Amino acid sequence: MPSLRARLLALGPAALCLAVSACSSGDDPAADATPRTDATAAADAGFAADAMSPVDAGVGDAGELPDAGEVPDAGPLADTGADPDASASPDAMDPPDGGFVTIVGLTATPTSARLVSVNGARPTARFDFELSWSDSTTTATTGLAADVDPLLLGAWDPATGTFTANGHFGGPGQLTVHAGPAQALISLRVELEQTIITPGTSTTVPDLFATPPITDPARAAQIVYPLDRAVMPQNVPPATIQWRNSAPGDAFRVRMRKPSVLVNAFTAYVVNGGSGFTDSWLADLDAWRRIAQSEPDELAEIIVDRWEAATGQVIAGQPVHVRFARAALLGSIYYWDIGAGRIIRINDGTANREAFLPSPQLGCIGCHSVSASGRYMAGRFGPGENVGGVFDLTQNLTVAPPPTVFPVTSTTSRWWFSSWSPDDSRLIVSVDEQGGGRALRVLDPFRGNFITPFSGQLPVGGVTHPAWSPDGTEIAYVADTNNWGGANSTGNIWTLPVLGQDSFGAPRRVMTATSVNNAFAGFAANYPSWTPDSASIAFAHGNSSRSESGQSALYFMHRDGGGLVRLDNASGGPAGNQSFQPRFSPFQQGGYFWLTFLSRRDYGNNRAGTAGTGRQQVWVAAIKESPAPGEDPSEVPYWLPGQDTASLNIAAFWAAYACREEQQACAVDAECCSGDCGTDGSGASVCVPSSGQCHPLGDPCTANEQCCRGILCVDGTCGVR
Repeated sequence: MPSLRARLLALGPAALCLAVSACSSGDDPAADATPRTDATAAADAGFAADAMSPVDAGVGDAGELPDAGEVPDAGPLADTGADPDASASPDAMDPPDGGFVTIVGLTATPTSARLVSVNGARPTARFDFELSWSDSTTTATTGLAADVDPLLLGAWDPATGTFTANGHFGGPGQLTVHAGPAQALISLRVELEQTIITPGTSTTVPDLFATPPITDPARAAQIVYPLDRAVMPQNVPPATIQWRNSAPGDAFRVRMRKPSVLVNAFTAYVVNGGSGFTDSWLADLDAWRRIAQSEPDELAEIIVDRWEAATGQVIAGQPVHVRFARAALLGSIYYWDIGAGRIIRINDGTANREAFLPSPQLGCIGCHSVSASGRYMAGRFGPGENVGGVFDLTQNLTVAPPPTVFPVTSTTSRWWFSSWSPDDSRLIVSVDEQGGGRALRVLDPFRGNFITPFSGQLPVGGVTHPAWSPDGTEIAYVADTNNWGGANSTGNIWTLPVLGQDSFGAPRRVMTATSVNNAFAGFAANYPSWTPDSASIAFAHGNSSRSESGQSALYFMHRDGGGLVRLDNASGGPAGNQSFQPRFSPFQQGGYFWLTFLSRRDYGNNRAGTAGTGRQQVWVAAIKESPAPGEDPSEVPYWLPGQDTASLNIAAFWAAYACREEQQACAVDAECCSGDCGTDGSGASVCVPSSGQCHPLGDPCTANEQCCRGILCVDGTCGVR
């Protein structure tokens, strides 16, 4: 029988270093069969099977599994005196056949664990391990490394063989524990439970829901937001859950859960206290984040049960379902508040409106567009066809008047709608929209002057709504209109090839509005918008481009006009006719493109939301990156948090942050406030202090010599050739 020393040699140098001492009784089978505790080295990670029957690890901060028995002492084995190998030849330690005893298996006790975190507690589960050897013996062992999948669930302590849930994320998971070539798989089930009693609600209200609920749809609390089957990114701010059917004195139980594991995840209690109650609950931020990131592939279920004060009965609510895509949308959304005449900004992950440009020239600014880098915004001052300007969004624009990239005067170039080239060096704008010469022009955004094309012709006559593709190769626009772009009731979509800087090819029509069947009269295609990969175009189509009063739905097609499909899910169903102005965000995450658009559809109820008012608000829909042929790629949308529900909102543009501070992630120089995107110690691309190298067109600057040859520094930007 091989000695323990031979067994450690079979494990390798790591095991030998971890052994304090190893003595053997030679070939005595009884001695070698005595259980031992041998530390072993970690091996490569691996993931495997589904959960087995869980062993309850308890609730709260306890949760330790039933003791599987004392682990034998890990110290050296008893010294029997004479070393049987001392006078032998070097080969004497090996078995007669020259082989070694090797590890053939690793067993965990128990093989599964259920941990329940109540109100953020961090329950634990401890495990014992036993090695199996090729000589049919077994050895208890400790100090093993393990992989946690998914990592969000918690942490493994090899010293104690303990898994600790972090109390923030739940769901099924697995531990893969390593001992040399062997692995043990442990199924985990982490459940979250949290009770939230809203301010002003008695702690006895939960007792009202102790009786089984009855089913009565006429009296049930009917959830009207979120919309059923909506898809949201994981970093979306908490939704205001809204319902109908309520009377003073009624109590409501709001539950958010994922039925496969998070059965009783989050429960909130709310009471209708009379005047001012809005039949809603703004979901708790921490609870919302936990439900969004736990079990990310499962639908979240939201249920509102009603305790009716008049009858003392609990009435069951019907659930709505929300899916949180594995996505976190970054950047800012810029939209126009019509009543205020101002551009409003909402940054990702927040629900805060920011009036970053409160005092624009001429008292109003609209028809804005934001550059691909997020650095610049173009806009038109005042009503009608008026002078336009460009703002550097990294500057302080709260002063009156805010600084512009080029001086704005009564003789400055005038335009209506605009779109930026991918490198921020040009604007394509529509001009003379209310005159007879509706046309597209190219504008230098750093000097404010129109540029004559080097080759080719720009479209003239009945054109509006230009949109430059992210790859820079084409400009989509609407032509054949009968009115300016804010009120046209006819229009087809065309594309203009971009052959080089200020060079264009022959335009071609890719979509004819009269060929589209719709549920309402009118043949106006409007506001084309490119997917981030430049492969497809979304647009609105209806009887008018006027979002305050027209009828319109959203459509999607390939860039050549093929594969046309109506976005029913985003538009509110096959008969939905109140969706306008689609614009893609620059991000692709979670298998989706993300599309902002305007809609007059009801947001929630008439107390916390906009129901019955017809006020247009900004909505966001996920659009599948790879739909099946003919499939509607859109998902049910969500309302953009942070808007003023009393406002009419329009023209939403989603862009990257204006600039990023040092050590923030970046892809190009223009994203950084310093003007330089470099690398950190790990090789990741981050913003770094200015290197002193010449800056290209569009980069920030403080002096002409910082800009590359032929470019001047104007108003803090390398921009004038």
